[in-house]
Formats: sequence, structure tokens, C-alpha cells
Amino acid sequence: MGKLTATQIKNLKADEKDYRIHDGNGLYLLVRKTGTKTFLHRIRKPKDTFHKIGAFPAVSLAEARSFVAAKQIRKDQVESAIDRIDEKFSDVAEKWFDSIRANYSDEHNRKIRVSLVNDIYPYIGNKHIAAVTSKDVYLLLRPLEERGAPTMAVKVKGWLHSIFKYAIRNLNCETDPTLSVDVARPPIQHSTALNDAQLKRLFDEFENSTVQHRTKIANRLLVLTMLRTSELFKTKYSDIDFDKKILVVGPERMKRKIGHVVPLSEYAIELFNEMRQYSGDSEYVFPHPTDKNKNMSLTTVYAAVLVTRPWLRDLKFSPHGYRATSSTMLNQWGYRSDIIEKQLAHQSQNKVRATYNHADYLDERRVMLQVWSDYIQDIVNKATVK
Repeated sequence: MGKLTATQIKNLKADEKDYRIHDGNGLYLLVRKTGTKTFLHRIRKPKDTFHKIGAFPAVSLAEARSFVAAKQIRKDQVESAIDRIDEKFSDVAEKWFDSIRANYSDEHNRKIRVSLVNDIYPYIGNKHIAAVTSKDVYLLLRPLEERGAPTMAVKVKGWLHSIFKYAIRNLNCETDPTLSVDVARPPIQHSTALNDAQLKRLFDEFENSTVQHRTKIANRLLVLTMLRTSELFKTKYSDIDFDKKILVVGPERMKRKIGHVVPLSEYAIELFNEMRQYSGDSEYVFPHPTDKNKNMSLTTVYAAVLVTRPWLRDLKFSPHGYRATSSTMLNQWGYRSDIIEKQLAHQSQNKVRATYNHADYLDERRVMLQVWSDYIQDIVNKATVK
């Protein structure tokens, strides 16, 4: 509360010299020897000066105080913004990462973390975020392109763009330097789908190889369930309802953080039960061979399938291509694309359709997967009787 009152101001008399009375919070009343009374605001930085507010009584005491209070609020906001602008890029990036990590799978978050540490922080981690320029972004991305990793360059630029959008929203900076940096986008490489003869050849070779039987089972289930490796190999027995014959993949394991239910065929149930002799007392269906508290490495099946089969590498096939293979064949067999896309846990590109399409087609998918399972089981049986 100020020291002055309106009545006191009215009663103040002129003197031989001008004089000032302090009301508080930098507000002063200047009384001149002529008798005029003027409100002043004292500002101490960058140098001590008095700014005229207005003459009394045209400007009331309450209005003068409000003017000074508003100036102080703006000053505090500017100083707060300066503090934020002075934050290091790495500090803001960590806050951004904490804000988005719940939206993605552990594997996706791991990739972001590795990229932050290896590809981004060594270049701009210690710079004030408002000082990062387009040239900094270009020099950061250029090594990725030069080492033949254009896809990673695109991803890193995307993460940088998200970080700067977050920074702008939180007053850490005013511009996004990634907007003026172009990255050559590589052509999209869709997973190669095998035809009937190629799939049969793969199983004939793989099932008669010296690969451990547990790896063969894992490979079969990867084909039968149409799941991604990270979704299948992190499966726990608690995720499987053997009575209802379903596998529930929690949102934390799914690429788009949406839970997924997979109907299990008779053959799939049989294989999951067979895995118990290898998993022992581990909670994982596919435990790590040296640590039962961890799941099998996601690269185990990839290495086993590809390492001795150059013809598959020539086709640019990897076990992820089982999803494309099953999708292609099931479409050829006449199954509706909605059912197939739901089994693959794909989101509709049509946002309106995706919003209203809540059907999971569980019964139709069960019928479809049983037919697919019978086809795969027949291939495996013919390969293993040799």
C-alpha cells in the first residue's frame, strides 16, 4: 500500500524549490514551486531516470498506481522470457522428450534418446536454444546424409522441428530454424511380400536348418499372428487368454500406442503351449537365453532367417515382410481390406473414417486367421516331414 492519499495530495503546498514524495513501488509525486503536481515513475535500469505519468488531478492516484503496477508486470514477463531464452538446447529438448514419451513405445523412445545423445547434443546441446541457427541444423544433418542414412536425417529433422515447436510454445525461442533446411527424402521402401513359392522355399530351408527349435517356433508365430517383432517377442503368458484364444498386446508395445487384440488359431495356441518347455518359469513366452527376466532379442529371428539366405536379401526381404506377405495373400484370397488392416493394427489414413471406425472385427478376423493358419501349418508340415 502506498504512503500517499488523495486528500494528502490535494493539501500539499508548493515550496521555494521543487520536491518529490515517494508513494512506493517506484511511484513519486513531483510538487513544483509553481504548485503543479505530477506523477513520476522511477526506473533504475539501465540508468536512474524518472518517467512522467501525468498531472494530478487529471491522473488520479489510483490510475498512477495501476500504471506502475502494469509496467512492473510487463517487466517481469520480459525478464522471465529472457531467462527462458537463455536455456540450453539440451535442457529444452529433455523437457520436450518428457512431454511426449508417454505417446510412444519404449522402442521408439529409445531411438529418440539415442539420436539426441549421438546425433544432436554433440552439435547444439550446449547452445542457447534461441541462438541455434539454420546453419547449425544443416551442419548437424549433413553427416547423417553423407554416411548414407537419409531416412535417419529425415527423422532427426522431424524431432528437431517438434522440439522447436515445443520451445516456441513455452517462450524458449521465437523461430524454428529447421523450416529453412531441406533434407532429401529417400524413396519409401515397403516391405517385400513373398509369393506362395518363395514362402514355401523359405520354410523348407528354415525348418530343415540347424536353427534352435524355439527360434523356429518364434518364426512361425510371427507369420501366424501378423505382429511386429517387438509386439510378439515381448509377449508374456499373462497376455494370453488360452480359454478365449486371444492375445492382448498392451498399448505400450504397439507402434501407435493403441492396444491390440489378436485372435489365436488352434495352431497358434499349440505353439504357445509348446514354448513353455523352453521358457521355464520366465514370465516371457520368448525369454532371453541367458536372462529369463528379459525377452528374446528382436534380431534373433532376423539373423536366423537372413544370414545364410542371400536370395532373401536380394529380394530385400526381412521377417517384417511377413506382414506384407500375409496382407497380399489374404487380399488375393478375397478377404475385406478392413479386416486385414485391423489385424495389422493399421490406422485408416482417412481421419474421419478412423474416428468412427471402432469395430475390431474380432469374429471375422478369427475366421480369416484360422484359414491363414491352416495354410502356414500345411507348409510347415510338408517342410518337416523331409
